[in-house]
Amino acid sequence: MADSCLSLLHDSEANQLGSLFQRHYDAAFADYFSRDPAKWPVFSEPGLNRIHQFRQQKLAPNERIAGYPDGLALQQQLAGHASISQQRQVPNGMPDDMLTFAAALSKDWENPSSVENVVTMPCDPAIYGSMMGAMANPNLAYSEYAGMADQLEKYVIRQIANQVGYDPEQSTGIFTQGGTFCNLYGYLLGLRKSLPTALQHGMGRVPDFRIINSQGGHYSNMTNLSLLGVDIKDKTIRIKVTDSHDMDYQDLERQLRACFAVNCRVPTIMITMGTTDTFAVDRIKPVYELRNRLCEEYEVEVAPHIHVDAAVGWSMIFFLDYDFARNPLDINPVTLAGIERTISRVKELKYADSFTVDFHKWGYVPYTSSLVMIKNKQDMKALENEPENFSYFEHDLQGQTHLQSTIECSRGAVGVFGAYAALKYMGIEGYQTILAHCLQNANYFRHQLLKQGNVKLMAPENQGPSVGFRIYNPQWVDDVVAEFAKEQQCMTHPEYMELLRRNSQWHRNAFKGRGKVGLYTNWVEFISRSAYNTAGKYSYIPGEKAVFMNPATGRSQIDLFMRHYC
Repeated sequence: MADSCLSLLHDSEANQLGSLFQRHYDAAFADYFSRDPAKWPVFSEPGLNRIHQFRQQKLAPNERIAGYPDGLALQQQLAGHASISQQRQVPNGMPDDMLTFAAALSKDWENPSSVENVVTMPCDPAIYGSMMGAMANPNLAYSEYAGMADQLEKYVIRQIANQVGYDPEQSTGIFTQGGTFCNLYGYLLGLRKSLPTALQHGMGRVPDFRIINSQGGHYSNMTNLSLLGVDIKDKTIRIKVTDSHDMDYQDLERQLRACFAVNCRVPTIMITMGTTDTFAVDRIKPVYELRNRLCEEYEVEVAPHIHVDAAVGWSMIFFLDYDFARNPLDINPVTLAGIERTISRVKELKYADSFTVDFHKWGYVPYTSSLVMIKNKQDMKALENEPENFSYFEHDLQGQTHLQSTIECSRGAVGVFGAYAALKYMGIEGYQTILAHCLQNANYFRHQLLKQGNVKLMAPENQGPSVGFRIYNPQWVDDVVAEFAKEQQCMTHPEYMELLRRNSQWHRNAFKGRGKVGLYTNWVEFISRSAYNTAGKYSYIPGEKAVFMNPATGRSQIDLFMRHYC
């Protein structure tokens, strides 16, 4: 299937935009991303309307302040002396100039050129829902402070459980502050199950253990360990990744065996569904089967908790039941093949013990809206603190929420209300349409880059929204595949390390010289890796990336970028 995707990337016809799909997309964009007051009256509010009208100009970043009425003066005011007004001010029904300016001049994710990272504009229904949540102001930590918002959270959790194949009666979840917190819960669940004494005595008095994660995972997979007091140097094992940036399952088995052979506990195995820069999707079922097999072989009493960081890739669950044979949305051939390949992995999400959902990424919900899904609700018992710590809450009501098990004492419900509204109005078909639009853009971009002859795509078989690439000086390099192969050997050939530096600096200069044209891409220091040396060490290979999550982005922005790409 991967070979089919790669061959179709070179095929112009396979990358065409179908007229039927275009009609689906146009309707979905108008319904969910147009800020149309006739459909969503909230956008008739003068301040919101002013922000939208300004952003409709689609100004480049260096034009925005000057393009805003009195923008320079307002900027100077924001940067100047700040004190709280002594006198109260009577509202007059007009927008506040400073608030409107700050909102309008925040990062413009509505600009069709904005493709820097795994962030995008929120959809209209999610904005509407989030504003309702903000107005109601419930605290999900405690049922009496949450009211019906607690039931809304449970409802959304059951929706996601049903979609991925969890038992909605046996699973649970927690809306929390971002994907980092979700992954923190993933670690905590494993630590508390495998090392229960740590709840009261900390990490200094526990049996020997190792946390396992992937070298290709998000940086929060490491910063969370520091927060938890884990000795990162001596208690963490980072599994190697393949050329596609997937977890190396042979290395995982070697490391697990080494731990279990000496009775070293493994509380958590952290894997990834959609890495930030190249959208690598780890297989979950092989990890699940390996864990169970080795636990039986070594008589391990508490199996490692498998947590999936699916903050980026979770949205692909909307294609789990798509009819690929009939293709009702008329998705083009290369993208259809890519989605089908990804779905073969995403359907294994049901084997995870827990996973991260960031609605505020590819779910088009405002910040923050993150959910950690937990397959077995009994796992939450391992996180429970002593009841006497909660003496100022009514005893009979404490068990109605996860009060004693959560990290936060304050869990806002804005993310829940936004997620509910997005799921209700966009539905599976709406999500399929917008996601397929983004993926078709990504493949069209890959297709255009490949035509140039001096661009190397990073892991193009990972058919997600993230497109990583390196551009080479055509006067120096005739064969980018051979050149990249040399760069990958830089850890064992010093002359290739110098080659890597030279090519990277040329690309970096081209990136900076191009500026913001067509697509606002991003420079990253780890777009790929070198081959491992005999000690298992590797070097970062830098490059450029574009992440096609923006529903407003179209082929005209891609074509403009390609006219100035180097």
